[in-house]
Amino acid sequence: MLVSRLLDLGDLAMMGNLKRGIALTWAKALNADKLPGEQYTGPAGDPGLFGPKSVMWYVHDDPSGVVGGVMGLILGSLHEPTMHGTNKHSVYKDDPLGRLGRTVSFVNTMCWASTPVAEKMVQTVRRMHKHVHGTMPDGRTYDASSSEDLTWTGVTQAYGIIQAHLRYHPRPVSKADVDRYYAEYAVITEMLGATDVPKTAADVEAYFAEMRPQLTFSEETADVVRFFTGPIGKTATARAGSKLLNKAAFDLLPPWAKKLYRLPDNPIDQMITRRSLRVLLQLLRDSVGESPIKTQAVERATARPEVLSQTG
Repeated sequence: MLVSRLLDLGDLAMMGNLKRGIALTWAKALNADKLPGEQYTGPAGDPGLFGPKSVMWYVHDDPSGVVGGVMGLILGSLHEPTMHGTNKHSVYKDDPLGRLGRTVSFVNTMCWASTPVAEKMVQTVRRMHKHVHGTMPDGRTYDASSSEDLTWTGVTQAYGIIQAHLRYHPRPVSKADVDRYYAEYAVITEMLGATDVPKTAADVEAYFAEMRPQLTFSEETADVVRFFTGPIGKTATARAGSKLLNKAAFDLLPPWAKKLYRLPDNPIDQMITRRSLRVLLQLLRDSVGESPIKTQAVERATARPEVLSQTG
């Protein structure tokens, strides 16, 4: 693999190109498309739904979260009705990177934006969901506004992000904070209209055990595999970096999902992928720096609220 060779050899000249190429690919993936209303300033003093001391802010303040987000999309694709609805009512097949960008846009807004902005974003997405419903050729129904579909999408995203955090963050959260993370992420899913969302790691494991008989590898799931196993970007370093990120996302899947995807069990390849991604993520932390989103959110949350004086 090109990336692992570069990292092992430590070629300084190529390392600079690698960082620039991967940073560009990273930015393109995160900004492929944005939902209307995404912004992180004002009102002053508003901490948003979670705030600076939340597990949500800590976990999402790291590039490992995007690897987890991709894993969440891959895992979520095993639920055929949800995947069918996505393909039927969106341009996902033609623009999968755009869908990834919109997912990132939504999660970022709910995590970092002020409370009124997050609430408005929820209403925007709920209006979009109202149009996504129907019946599959085999008679099964799908409905993006149903509690069942919302819970599946929300739980797979939360699971992917926290699993990536636990594996790749240099200072991962405690077991108790993992439960706090699931509880915080459940707030987002419930705001979209879901009920009885799992709120602890044990609840999530029980939920997956209940869902597993409904999960399949379908033709539409295969489209997801084809996209996420291919390179993204025009340069060799960007393409190699994106391929590593996507490979790591598949490697992050739980064992039962890997079986459904028929992924080979190759410990040596697994070790190389994980080692290379750890180095790659650290390169991103060092080269990309602090997110402008976090900077704006912290400034907003810690600012003194404006007080309107009343006279007369």
